[in-house]
Amino acid sequence: MREQKTKTLTDGTAAMFMAQLAEVERFAPVVRYLLRSLQAGGDLAVTLIEQMTADAEEYLAAGEAAGVIRPSRDRSARTRYLAYQAAGGMVLWFTVHGATAEPESFRTQFRRYVEEITLPALELFSQGLLVDRSMLDDYLMYVPDPPSDGDAATAAR
Repeated sequence: MREQKTKTLTDGTAAMFMAQLAEVERFAPVVRYLLRSLQAGGDLAVTLIEQMTADAEEYLAAGEAAGVIRPSRDRSARTRYLAYQAAGGMVLWFTVHGATAEPESFRTQFRRYVEEITLPALELFSQGLLVDRSMLDDYLMYVPDPPSDGDAATAAR
């Protein structure tokens, strides 16, 4: 999955993303294992979320280097937030919708999950949510050591 996400986030074209979306069911076995492991909790869940976060930091950095991902004031914090949101959202969705034990049924559920989240996720990540920066700017003034103007200008691009 890390390899596929790296391709998507460094290519910068919709063609790569659409090709992966067309075959999303091939990731269902890995996602099913991940889901069950996260739901079980314990050391395995901790290890998995830490590995997912480390992998995500690598492919987000590659995306930044490729000019596809905007730089962050704090790449590690942003990556952890995204990993928690993605994993937590997936666990919640499959818990609410009753994840099935049968592999073929899970593939169908996984397709449904992906179809349900893709549009709002792409909209949020490509267009943003807030109409202005006022909350961010106020927060940066609130934290003890806000980034310099040069860092903020880089992150705002």
